[in-house]
Amino acid sequence: MKKDEKHYMSLSYPAKIEEMDEGFCAFIPMIKGCKAFGETVEITLKELEAVKEGFFDVFLKMGKPIPESVIQLDIPYDIFREMKHREDLESFVVY
Repeated sequence: MKKDEKHYMSLSYPAKIEEMDEGFCAFIPMIKGCKAFGETVEITLKELEAVKEGFFDVFLKMGKPIPESVIQLDIPYDIFREMKHREDLESFVVY
């Protein structure tokens, strides 16, 4: 199945926003060079969407690969310890 611009625009790409002296800068780390500037966060994010759409259009026309969006979770190590503890307890429970 050939993926089009609409497909990539429907994916969620994490963006980072930085406050600057005269407004804001937003960029998508997964898409090198995809960044936008604006006076407010809202304007900057709208601009970023337009820039992202332009990037996808150019990439598709040139046959360049577009990275698929992924979700990255930062899970504290303590949670794994708690999960292991619960697994140990459940091994003694008869259902």
